[in-house]
Amino acid sequence: MQARTLKQLLICFTIFLLLTVMAVFSSSIYLGFFGYVAMLIVGTATTTIGVVVGDAIRRLAMPDLVFAADGVDLLRKKVFWLVGPQAIGWFVGYIAFKGVMGKLGFYL
Repeated sequence: MQARTLKQLLICFTIFLLLTVMAVFSSSIYLGFFGYVAMLIVGTATTTIGVVVGDAIRRLAMPDLVFAADGVDLLRKKVFWLVGPQAIGWFVGYIAFKGVMGKLGFYL
Protein backbone atom coordinates (compact mmCIF):
# COMPACT_ATOMS: atom_id res chain seq x y z
CA MET A 1 0.00 0.00 0.00
CA GLN A 2 1.38 3.39 -0.93
CA ALA A 3 2.17 5.91 1.78
CA ARG A 4 -0.36 8.34 0.29
CA THR A 5 -3.18 5.77 0.38
CA LEU A 6 -2.27 4.75 3.93
CA LYS A 7 -2.36 8.39 5.03
CA GLN A 8 -5.77 8.85 3.41
CA LEU A 9 -7.01 5.68 5.09
CA LEU A 10 -5.84 6.90 8.50
CA ILE A 11 -7.48 10.29 8.00
CA CYS A 12 -10.81 8.69 7.01
CA PHE A 13 -10.56 6.24 9.92
CA THR A 14 -9.92 9.10 12.37
CA ILE A 15 -12.86 11.11 11.05
CA PHE A 16 -15.21 8.14 11.28
CA LEU A 17 -13.88 7.17 14.69
CA LEU A 18 -14.86 10.65 15.90
CA LEU A 19 -18.26 10.40 14.18
CA THR A 20 -18.84 6.97 15.74
CA VAL A 21 -17.93 8.21 19.22
CA MET A 22 -20.30 11.14 18.71
CA ALA A 23 -23.06 8.71 17.63
CA VAL A 24 -22.44 6.49 20.66
CA PHE A 25 -22.95 9.39 23.05
CA SER A 26 -25.83 10.92 21.08
CA SER A 27 -29.27 10.57 22.60
CA SER A 28 -31.01 10.59 19.20
CA ILE A 29 -29.00 7.82 17.50
CA TYR A 30 -29.10 4.21 18.65
CA LEU A 31 -27.60 1.57 16.38
CA GLY A 32 -26.47 -1.12 18.80
CA PHE A 33 -22.95 -2.49 19.08
CA PHE A 34 -22.80 -4.02 15.59
CA GLY A 35 -24.33 -0.91 14.09
CA TYR A 36 -21.57 1.24 15.52
CA VAL A 37 -18.93 -1.25 14.35
CA ALA A 38 -20.53 -1.29 10.89
CA MET A 39 -20.60 2.51 10.93
CA LEU A 40 -16.88 2.65 11.60
CA ILE A 41 -15.89 -0.03 9.07
CA VAL A 42 -18.28 0.89 6.23
CA GLY A 43 -17.72 4.62 6.67
CA THR A 44 -13.96 4.24 6.64
CA ALA A 45 -14.05 1.97 3.58
CA THR A 46 -16.42 4.04 1.45
CA THR A 47 -14.86 7.40 2.20
CA THR A 48 -11.35 6.03 1.69
CA ILE A 49 -12.36 4.69 -1.72
CA GLY A 50 -13.87 8.10 -2.56
CA VAL A 51 -10.76 9.97 -1.45
CA VAL A 52 -8.42 7.63 -3.35
CA VAL A 53 -10.48 8.00 -6.53
CA GLY A 54 -10.62 11.79 -6.03
CA ASP A 55 -6.86 11.92 -5.56
CA ALA A 56 -6.32 9.84 -8.71
CA ILE A 57 -8.54 12.23 -10.65
CA ARG A 58 -6.63 15.18 -9.14
CA ARG A 59 -3.28 13.74 -10.19
CA LEU A 60 -4.65 13.02 -13.67
CA ALA A 61 -6.39 16.36 -14.28
CA MET A 62 -4.27 18.83 -12.28
CA PRO A 63 -2.90 21.51 -14.57
CA ASP A 64 0.83 22.18 -14.75
CA LEU A 65 0.29 25.91 -15.05
CA VAL A 66 -2.37 28.06 -13.40
CA PHE A 67 -3.27 31.56 -14.55
CA ALA A 68 -4.84 33.94 -12.05
CA ALA A 69 -6.07 37.53 -12.05
CA ASP A 70 -4.76 38.31 -8.56
CA GLY A 71 -3.37 36.72 -5.42
CA VAL A 72 -6.74 35.70 -4.02
CA ASP A 73 -7.70 33.98 -7.25
CA LEU A 74 -4.37 32.14 -7.27
CA LEU A 75 -4.83 31.07 -3.64
CA ARG A 76 -8.34 29.81 -4.38
CA LYS A 77 -7.13 27.76 -7.34
CA LYS A 78 -4.15 26.35 -5.42
CA VAL A 79 -6.32 25.32 -2.46
CA PHE A 80 -8.87 23.70 -4.76
CA TRP A 81 -6.24 21.61 -6.52
CA LEU A 82 -4.68 20.73 -3.17
CA VAL A 83 -7.83 19.34 -1.48
CA GLY A 84 -10.85 19.87 -3.75
CA PRO A 85 -11.12 16.57 -5.63
CA GLN A 86 -10.37 14.58 -2.47
CA ALA A 87 -13.08 16.47 -0.57
CA ILE A 88 -15.57 15.80 -3.37
CA GLY A 89 -14.55 12.12 -3.29
CA TRP A 90 -15.01 12.03 0.49
CA PHE A 91 -18.51 13.49 0.12
CA VAL A 92 -19.44 10.93 -2.54
CA GLY A 93 -18.05 8.20 -0.25
CA TYR A 94 -20.16 9.57 2.60
CA ILE A 95 -23.29 9.38 0.42
CA ALA A 96 -22.36 5.79 -0.42
CA PHE A 97 -21.88 5.12 3.32
CA LYS A 98 -25.39 6.37 4.06
CA GLY A 99 -26.78 4.13 1.30
CA VAL A 100 -24.91 1.04 2.47
CA MET A 101 -25.92 1.60 6.08
CA GLY A 102 -29.53 1.97 4.97
CA LYS A 103 -29.32 -1.32 3.05
CA LEU A 104 -27.92 -2.98 6.18
CA GLY A 105 -30.93 -1.71 8.15
CA PHE A 106 -29.14 0.99 10.14
CA TYR A 107 -30.74 4.37 9.48
CA LEU A 108 -28.87 7.46 10.63
